[in-house]
Amino acid sequence: MKGSVKSKFRGVLVPTLDNRKNRPVTNGGARSTSSRAELTAHRILAVARREGMQPGDRLIEQRLADELDLSRGPIRLGLQALATAGLATSEPNCGFVLAKDTRSVAAESALATFRHGDEAYTAIAADRLCNRLPANVTESELMRRYGLSRPELQRLLDRTAAEGWMERMPGYGWRFAEMLSSPEAYEQSLAFRAVIEPAAITQPGYCLSSEIIERLRQRHLRILGGEFEQMSLSEVFQSGCEFHEEIMRGTDNSFFLEALKRVNSIRRLFAYGTFADRPGIRRHIKDHLRMLDLLDAGRNADAAKLMMRHLRHSPLTSGG
Repeated sequence: MKGSVKSKFRGVLVPTLDNRKNRPVTNGGARSTSSRAELTAHRILAVARREGMQPGDRLIEQRLADELDLSRGPIRLGLQALATAGLATSEPNCGFVLAKDTRSVAAESALATFRHGDEAYTAIAADRLCNRLPANVTESELMRRYGLSRPELQRLLDRTAAEGWMERMPGYGWRFAEMLSSPEAYEQSLAFRAVIEPAAITQPGYCLSSEIIERLRQRHLRILGGEFEQMSLSEVFQSGCEFHEEIMRGTDNSFFLEALKRVNSIRRLFAYGTFADRPGIRRHIKDHLRMLDLLDAGRNADAAKLMMRHLRHSPLTSGG
């Protein structure tokens, strides 16, 4: 296909030139949408692999939306990207089904690309925290330093911009968010969360449905039962974020949830700086399970106390 390059995600074509005038395409919105679709496709494939799905198994939109804490729209785009890559098919009256074994060459290639992107993402976060990267950087610098192609870098930059810790500068280059310039900001984010999260649980009328509690419980039991060893850093962090955001949905005051989402979006830089404390993360997951038990029993005050202790001993990579 003239004017396009193949994405590392097999079969997905990423437009690079306007074929009519041989000029770079400037439609950043479409590019960003494509990047998010590929990221979601990789996450869906990782879920299918962890759960031992086989070719022919249905990729159910709502179940994936619940698992990944996304709406069905992004899930549908991710499934379409999988279909374009030949890893899923759309069947009448059935939706999407897995087309290839999750350990096939094609699937391994897709997951390896995802891991490669995650490694570069983590390296950039660590280098910024250790002041090995300046506040302002250029795309050519990042490509050279981290061995990335332009399409790979663009997907990574789309992701960091969406998460709020990098932004495009007017005219040229990229800038790291100012508030992320020192590790002390991570401690400040925990202090803020230790105020708002326990307070949300003790709000009058707070109620987390039994269905949500059970879904979160089963998810955490699967992680402790073996999934943890197969999860990437971003999946561990995202899982923690999703847990705490679901807890905040138990109050009808949307400001609590929106404040937490904002904090989560900007503290990823710290979380991706290290992935050493796996025992600490396991203890953290057990805290989550205990919290669910307390909420299920209607012991909201005790759950709030546990939440405060929990946040004071939060491993960087746990997502909370």
